[in-house]
Order: sequence, then C-alpha cells, then structure tokens
Amino acid sequence: MKKMIVLLVIGFLAIFVMAGCDSFIPGEGEGEGEGEGEPEPVKPTVLVEAYIAVACTHCAKVEPILEQLAIEYNREEMILVELVPWGSNYVISEAYQRYKWYDLSGGVPQITFNGLNSNIFGESTYSVIKSRIEAQLAVTPTIELKASKATDSLGTVITGTLKNISSNTLTSLVVNGMTIKDMGTTGFHYTVTDIFEEHKVSISSLAPGEEKSFTMTITGSNWTTQNDGVIFVQSVADSKKTIRQSVFLD
Repeated sequence: MKKMIVLLVIGFLAIFVMAGCDSFIPGEGEGEGEGEGEPEPVKPTVLVEAYIAVACTHCAKVEPILEQLAIEYNREEMILVELVPWGSNYVISEAYQRYKWYDLSGGVPQITFNGLNSNIFGESTYSVIKSRIEAQLAVTPTIELKASKATDSLGTVITGTLKNISSNTLTSLVVNGMTIKDMGTTGFHYTVTDIFEEHKVSISSLAPGEEKSFTMTITGSNWTTQNDGVIFVQSVADSKKTIRQSVFLD
C-alpha cells in the first residue's frame, strides 16, 4: 500500500511539473518585446490665449478661473498665456498686433482656444471655459511637435521638428513661440513677455508623413529660470488660424 501511495504521489508531481512548464514557458517569439518599438499616440495640447488688461473689471472675474484651470491641467494638456494688449502694465506691442491679427474687437477679456477654433468674449464661467478646453482635447491632432532650447548670455536657440501625422497635406504653417513670466502678486502669473514674430519659421507645405526641422535664434533673449515658454505650430491661411500643436518649455 505504501509503495502504491508513493507511486501515486510521484505521478502527480510529474504531471504538475510538466503542466507548470507548459503554462509558463512561452513559445518561440511569444511574450518577448510585445509593445516595444511602438510609438505612443500623439495627444492634443490646447493653447489658451487670454487677452486681458489691468484694472479691467470683467478680466478680474475671468482671470482667476483661467489660472485655476491652468493648475488643474498639466502642460501637455493645456497651456495658458496671458497677453496684455494695452494699458500701462506688462504691455508688449506684439500682444496688440496679435490681437488685431486675430481680428478681435470689442475690448477685453478675449479668450481663444487653439486659435479661433473657439473663442469667448467677455465674462464666462468655470464650466463654460472648461468645456471649451475639453472640446479641443477631443480633436485628433494633425501635427507631432518636438522642441528644446539652449540659452546662454547671447540669447536663446530653439530647435525642433514637426511632422504631419494626418492624411492630408498641410499648407501655410508657421512655427512661433512666446516667453511667459510669473509676475507674482503684482500681476498675472502667465504674462507673455515676448512673441517671436521676427523669428517665426514659415513652412509652405507639409505632406502626410513628412517631417521638417526648424531653428529659431533669438539674440538677446535671456530665457532664465524665471521664464517659461511655449512653441506652437499655427495655420495662417485658414479663417480659424488654427493652432495645430503646442509644446511647453521651462
């Protein structure tokens, strides 16, 4: 009887070992490198341009909402820039020129979402502004944009690439950028201090799958640790002046 029990135990152990090997040893080519080498899908980023001014009652109501949303979203989802087109504080001529280029009118506040794909004039609520951001995040991106910067005492050099990831040829594109500075308690936290209009790169055509590199050399721009920035690709010929992708740089 003992011999029989021993034989049965040995038999069960043999079956268990064989079954275990079959369960855990992958066949040739299986379980190795799955998902490796596959690029992550490009996600959209929403560039929110808020044209506001100091001592503007309506701006004072909408500006804290925008800054709260800028904290809630990460910089790969939403980038807020605050442009002061006129007044005595933090004004740059490029902000007013861009305001006019968009053909905005009626004063401030004016908020654009990836160009004129969506825009709000006057006061608004948290839920309305958030819904506009979410709507743009649901749009399939057409551009993959990569950018980096190098700064020294002479200025800043920005290099990068853009790739058409849509099935259509894209035309009349520009690569542009802005520097952003937190003005602390005395001003806006996402104040635009420079727009790279004189250094923007024009791209007449970009075929499906085509990739192009760009360089912007901005002499005298000391992009210090106190400044952040954004690089963006914008269509300049369509009526919406669509910002197709943007990248935050710190």
